[in-house]
Amino acid sequence: MGKTVLITGGAQGQGLSHALTFAKAGYQVVIGDILPLEDERVKAAVRQIQEAGGKALAVVCDVTSTEQVEGMFAKAAETFGTIDVVISNAGIMTFGKTWELTDEKVLQTLDINLMGTWRVDKEAVKYMMEQKSGRIVNISSTAGLKGTPDLCHYTMSKFGVIGLTKTLAKEVAKLGITVNVLCPTMVKTPMTQRPEFLAYLNGMKGKSYKTFEEADAELSKGRAMGIAFIEPEDVSRMVFWLADSEEARLITGASLPLDAGSML
Repeated sequence: MGKTVLITGGAQGQGLSHALTFAKAGYQVVIGDILPLEDERVKAAVRQIQEAGGKALAVVCDVTSTEQVEGMFAKAAETFGTIDVVISNAGIMTFGKTWELTDEKVLQTLDINLMGTWRVDKEAVKYMMEQKSGRIVNISSTAGLKGTPDLCHYTMSKFGVIGLTKTLAKEVAKLGITVNVLCPTMVKTPMTQRPEFLAYLNGMKGKSYKTFEEADAELSKGRAMGIAFIEPEDVSRMVFWLADSEEARLITGASLPLDAGSML
């Protein structure tokens, strides 16, 4: 049997892009997603993975549930045998000034983005320790590297993912397991291509962009590389390199910005 990758939030956006990248390399792909299996997005994701050359397994998984995370891994191991790569990608983004946020909104974001990553990582390690090998790639953000107005709770969660990654990497460094975290800038996915995100950009920049294309074109002018929004495939290529390449075998505990110069 070939190698297996498990991706949370794998039915759409960045997660689906990662799934297709691994499928093209012949991986068996497990997509864990909160969407029901009957959802057309899940069905389409499975079909695309198979058409790209990979075997596909879709599992319903809410990363705020330890039981569902454990069940997802058990199903993956039962179906494909090994779990060689885990990409903790599931996340949400909502907006609000720090002093306007409620306990409920902050806790929801932390439970999904940070604790969800922890639940996935700790279960991944249990399987990988038995195999004496494995690579984990967590997804943070440039918002995990700097303060970001109107995104206090999101920023808290993404900073936390970096701390989790570095700690876990040190704990398993001698066990044949690497753990790294990627920090992309804004990515063209359903998370950013929605009215709420456009409103957030307008509020942050004091602008009145009417379309994403307008915002992208205007914001790109002020970026070091002339790029504001990167493509999901840009992230996927770096994820795959960290997870599969011989060159990345000695990289662990790293937090790597993929920012098109936005941090300069």
